[in-house]
Amino acid sequence: MAEACAGVAATWGGQSLGELVEIVATYGGELPLARGSTTSPRAWTLDAGTIEIKCLSTASLSIAEYGKKNTIAFTGGGLTFTTKAICQTLRLSGQVNDVARYAATFKICLE
Repeated sequence: MAEACAGVAATWGGQSLGELVEIVATYGGELPLARGSTTSPRAWTLDAGTIEIKCLSTASLSIAEYGKKNTIAFTGGGLTFTTKAICQTLRLSGQVNDVARYAATFKICLE
């Protein structure tokens, strides 16, 4: 049965990201370098995945966060995920007589 995606909360470094519109988490961006390794394939990949977040408030996202590594987490509405990530891109957009929109992309870090 389908689960309603409502009541989702996300944080970046413990600070709340407000008014979420969309979250896309892609775990695994590239194949492991050691294809025959079955013990720890995570340790052998250069791209562990990407998280994209779109929101209407950026209380904890600013240009100062670019390139920083922190914990990103989201819960609720069937979406639960916590990992370390690096803030890769920040996007601000808006249209006249509409609301400002914010988007951020994070690269997942394997530690």
